[in-house]
Amino acid sequence: MNEQTSKPWYREAWAWMVLAPLVLVVLVSAVMVSMAVRHADDTVSDTYYKDSRMYHFTADQDHRAQALGLAAMVQFQRTDNSVNLELNGELAYPRQLLLTMSHPVEADLDRHIVLSQVSAGRYSGSVPGNLEHRWYLRLMPELDPQQHQKAEWRLKGEINFDLGEAAPLNPASQ
Repeated sequence: MNEQTSKPWYREAWAWMVLAPLVLVVLVSAVMVSMAVRHADDTVSDTYYKDSRMYHFTADQDHRAQALGLAAMVQFQRTDNSVNLELNGELAYPRQLLLTMSHPVEADLDRHIVLSQVSAGRYSGSVPGNLEHRWYLRLMPELDPQQHQKAEWRLKGEINFDLGEAAPLNPASQ
């Protein structure tokens, strides 16, 4: 009689046929969860109620910009990552302006560019990073991005670098 010796469970083929899919599912799930956490989209602001109450302050900025007849044209240069801006309106031109480029999806990619006056109504600065895809633009005389509610006026616009390198900036329409 030939007695069959039993092998340890990890040397049995049937054990690995059962365990392999389970181990694979656990590994793929761990990778997917880590990717979802690391690359999550920005969520709605936790202070949405406070932000909505502050709307009338920012609307005043748009009304002031309209009253001053403000409008601007911004021109980006991909070759040297520079930006030139021409501002028109009835105001004493500030020495510096802040141009904020807001990414539509990732707040971490937002850029704040200080533009220095070259001549009356003309400003220039440099943009860090690549100039590609779509961005929301906001121009204001307040140089601290955290203090944008205190700015005297603001202009808004949008640019898609896949379509061109220039965009108009105007007061937000009410």
